[in-house]
Amino acid sequence: MKTLSTFLAITVLAISSFGMAQAAEKHLFYLHGCCIKDKEDPKVKVYETVVQRLRDDGFKVHFEMRYAGIGDNDAAVQAHAARIADEVRSLLAKGISPENITVAGYSLGSMTALVASGLLENPKVNFVFLAGCPVNSRIKVTIDYKKIAGRALSVYDAKDVKFGSCKGHVPDAALKKEIVLNSGEGHDIFKKIDEQHMKTWKDPLVSWAKNI
Repeated sequence: MKTLSTFLAITVLAISSFGMAQAAEKHLFYLHGCCIKDKEDPKVKVYETVVQRLRDDGFKVHFEMRYAGIGDNDAAVQAHAARIADEVRSLLAKGISPENITVAGYSLGSMTALVASGLLENPKVNFVFLAGCPVNSRIKVTIDYKKIAGRALSVYDAKDVKFGSCKGHVPDAALKKEIVLNSGEGHDIFKKIDEQHMKTWKDPLVSWAKNI
């Protein structure tokens, strides 16, 4: 009987530990930029490399390669953002802590993340807007900035003429931090996958998502 009790105690402890490990797993949605023509487009390798580096950092990365034919217009952004919001809600329903969920997007992906944030309206989910917010009036994506919520980090490059500061757009309650890069690469810094360039934006993303 004592042996059986010991076995049961160990089993319960193991199950409990597994549950805690699962709950502590860091989920990261990575939403890439626009204009991927097909599977041969060089940007495919860029984004696949980014995703692998994020996995190497310990994240469970949720990622979908989206080609120009389905993903580069306002209607597609709205639909994609709604699906991302639903996937986040599904994780929350499974008991994943909102602090362990991050939605990070670059360029078109940043706008998708902004829309998803407004749909979720959850103050504890992490968001990272790579390239920040659109500042070029020719970019036509509908974003209701008043609804944006979460724990948001904006990162953009000073030379970027398409995207820039989220201050004055994203509510102060959501925009917890903003980082301005001076790489000289402008909008393209987030597509540079050599170690020197990539660390300038990936390190802040990783720290933010891990709440360091």
